[in-house]
Amino acid sequence: MMHRSDTDPLTDDLLTMVDKLTMPHQSSFTVDELTMIVTHDPLLHQLRAAGRSTTGAHAVGGGLASERNVIDSEALEQYEKAKLQIVCLYQEVTDARPFPDPVVNLRQWYIVFANLARSGKVSRDVVQKKYRILYKLASSIEGRLNPPTTLEITSPCPRCGVSHGADDKGAYRHAVIVESRIEVYRSLEHTRATCVVCKATWVHGQGMRQLRYEIDVAEGTRADDGEGVDQMFSNSDTIIGAGVHPSHFQGLGHR
Repeated sequence: MMHRSDTDPLTDDLLTMVDKLTMPHQSSFTVDELTMIVTHDPLLHQLRAAGRSTTGAHAVGGGLASERNVIDSEALEQYEKAKLQIVCLYQEVTDARPFPDPVVNLRQWYIVFANLARSGKVSRDVVQKKYRILYKLASSIEGRLNPPTTLEITSPCPRCGVSHGADDKGAYRHAVIVESRIEVYRSLEHTRATCVVCKATWVHGQGMRQLRYEIDVAEGTRADDGEGVDQMFSNSDTIIGAGVHPSHFQGLGHR
């Protein structure tokens, strides 16, 4: 079992991403005032299952077409790329033969890598680089399994003042775009707002409150009380891009 360090928040944040990819996790939702807890498989296993979903309980080669396996080629390709990426990480720290399961490879990689980092044999920059790799991997899997709801903020971006711009697909739209999985998680914990022009980013519930505060100040509906952006945030492990950054990864998105 892997334990968190009391003295190295960098490797602890890295472990958070490893756990997200390799450990079962829970989410809750409320129905008629009754809160239900659902346990989900690790993200990597969910992606593998999405690559080959079965429509029939006993699908065989000679069965009906409706009972045969349905292959999601894009999910399968994404899973194979994730496996290869994790094998590359694994082979950076050991000459041992990789395991068939990427979950095992990633957790074994973390044990060795974290020990190297804690002993000073790996720099903070390298730890941050690995963090970004795992963050992007987890985000891409979540994006396929649970596509976010996308909303547009009609107010101009409070950071750059621009009201419209082209997104990464070239579509012209309001500058501040909010991606939320509130329907799945029943909270703002997995919500992210980004300006397509200046790339300022706000995340989680605190980030959404900060965005509302900045818009109100910019529009003159609230006086600026001098509360800095950094003061509005507690430490977080999910920030990539400009804007507010967690203390352990300050400036991470600018590399």
